[in-house]
Amino acid sequence: MLRPLSAPAKIVLSFATPGLRSHSLDVNSIAAKLKERCAIYETERVVTSRQTTDSVSAKRFKRTESAQPIPQLASTVVTNYWDDVMKFSREPGLYTLGHPTDSGGETPSDTMADHGNLSVQDDHDIRRLLRRTISTRREQGDILPSLLARQCCEFYEGLDLAGRANFLRILGRDFDVNREAVAVAAHKYLDARSAGKGDKGFMRTEEILRQSLQPLYEKFFERINQLPGGMQFLVNMRANVLEILGRNGNDPYLRGLSDSLKSQLQGWFGIGFLDLERITWNSPATVLEKIVRYEAVHAVPTWQALKQRLGPGRLCYSFFHRGMPQEPLTFVQVALVNEIAEDVQVILNDPSPEVPGPTVAIFYSISSSQRGLSGVDLGNFLIKRVVKEIQQFLPSIKTFCTLSPIPRFRQWLETRLNSGNLPSGEPLLLGEEVEALKDLMGHGAAEDGILILKDILAGNSWYEDPNISQTLKPILLRLCARYLLLEKKRSFALDPVCNFHIRNGACMHRLNWNGDASEKGLSQSYGIMVNYNYVLPEVETNNQLYLLDGTIAVMEPADQTLEWAVGTAADGGKDFARLRLVKSVGDAQMAKL
Repeated sequence: MLRPLSAPAKIVLSFATPGLRSHSLDVNSIAAKLKERCAIYETERVVTSRQTTDSVSAKRFKRTESAQPIPQLASTVVTNYWDDVMKFSREPGLYTLGHPTDSGGETPSDTMADHGNLSVQDDHDIRRLLRRTISTRREQGDILPSLLARQCCEFYEGLDLAGRANFLRILGRDFDVNREAVAVAAHKYLDARSAGKGDKGFMRTEEILRQSLQPLYEKFFERINQLPGGMQFLVNMRANVLEILGRNGNDPYLRGLSDSLKSQLQGWFGIGFLDLERITWNSPATVLEKIVRYEAVHAVPTWQALKQRLGPGRLCYSFFHRGMPQEPLTFVQVALVNEIAEDVQVILNDPSPEVPGPTVAIFYSISSSQRGLSGVDLGNFLIKRVVKEIQQFLPSIKTFCTLSPIPRFRQWLETRLNSGNLPSGEPLLLGEEVEALKDLMGHGAAEDGILILKDILAGNSWYEDPNISQTLKPILLRLCARYLLLEKKRSFALDPVCNFHIRNGACMHRLNWNGDASEKGLSQSYGIMVNYNYVLPEVETNNQLYLLDGTIAVMEPADQTLEWAVGTAADGGKDFARLRLVKSVGDAQMAKL
């Protein structure tokens, strides 16, 4: 944990930085001129009063500060900076950006205090701090900008969530694209185009326009990312942004900040920057502890349970990033068996999981550790990389399949039971299902099958009664198949796990009654689980068709648990639901992969 700031942070101000320039241009008149020259251009909006105020403030800030000399850094500041770099290289798992030095040592704020200070007490001071971090001059050298960026991180880490929300709003609002500068740059660009300037002059105005469209906070991200531990700081910062947006999703500046940072992270966490490592019982203790903490599908209750999941007959792989060493970003757990599994509790509790000559790899859990990386594709790359890894050292494996939860099926069904029917107006239950429920409840039962089913499913006691459980089995399996194959969010699967695997190129294989009889499994999906089969020659085609029009691949012949939904989709016409039947791959085809 980072130390909280017990006193206002000391911020260095004794060096010159160019402020935001004020412009006396009338944007409306600019827009009129541009419209005359090019009908496709129109100024997005006039400069807001906030921008004008900030511009005037920037001019005053520049006038009062520009005459001050660049500070001469104390040797201890430079030494401490390089000590941090070395500590991050030697012990990356123990280093945290913004953490104070060892007891008795100086912090960056202390060592720079002789060069002037500013107590960050209000929004105006935060703007000055951010401006100092983002805008640097060449004569400041290489170390000072990094120290300023670190100082900004220290200040941010000392804030509570409300303080961080204010900091992020200022960053997203006041350091966004300068629309006045964009209007001026666009004006010059169109002038250069109409005047027929040479390639050099025209390309220069084009580059100025391109730079004006870049939000200033992207420079802030780039500067932080260059620090030791800066990558983890930015991932944590985006997690803060997402948490704040979860409470107030209508803030356009925070939304833009989140999208911009996600775009940056997508580039920094490309497949070429990720290292795949196998996690074993001999992996570093700090990594094992994080596997236990981050496991999101099937909790690891004891160290012995973790040892079983990493022992013979089991595999665990994780992606790591060089900027966040010893931090498992996303990891998958695999069981090596001889048939497609239907009960996850058998996998989790088998005391002797090793089988001779396994032919099936079951991916039974995939978890992501960093909320700040939400929307950054890591899991899809992970499964495909792990498949290639297993093929290399276990050529006997012919089938790659999941045993996956259905986390929102119960929530969906309860919503439908409360509303009575489906949004299309068609009945939720079939006629024979209503009769079966009436027979189950006996004489005097309600005539409405939906009320009967709703009453039975109100708790989990039905699961312990074999008679009730067997009556509900075909009903719940059919409704679950409908939920997975026919219910859509726009053109894609409504269920998030289904959407992930189908988008990744898998085929739906089978529903499993009593697949997860744990309390969590019953509360999510009445204990039902689903297998997604990665038929390797079809993976890319499945992925392309799903992204094109939402086509979901299903194994052929369709399992009886999926027959009704498959038949309904076929009878409903091309606009009802798009399904694609895929045949299994024989050994001969598999050997060619």
